[in-house]
Amino acid sequence: MDKINEFIIATFTALGAMGAFIVKKLYNRIDKLEDQVDAQDKYIERNLLTKDDLNQIKETQNLILQHLLEHRNKEGADVRQ
Repeated sequence: MDKINEFIIATFTALGAMGAFIVKKLYNRIDKLEDQVDAQDKYIERNLLTKDDLNQIKETQNLILQHLLEHRNKEGADVRQ
C-alpha cells in the first residue's frame, strides 16, 4: 500500500511540475507579445501622418484610379471591335 501511495504522489507531482512549466512558458510568451504590441504602438505614435503625407497618398490613389479607368476603357474598346 505504501508503494501505491508513493507512486500516486510521484505521478501527481510530475504532472503538477509539467503543468507549471507549460503555464510559465505561456505567460512568458504572452508578456513578450504584449511588449511587442506596446513597442509598435509607440512607434506608430511617433510617426504620425502630416497633411503632406496624406496629399501624397491621395495623389497616388488618383494616379492608380486614373490608370485603371484608362485600362478599362481600352479593354472596352477592344471588345467592341
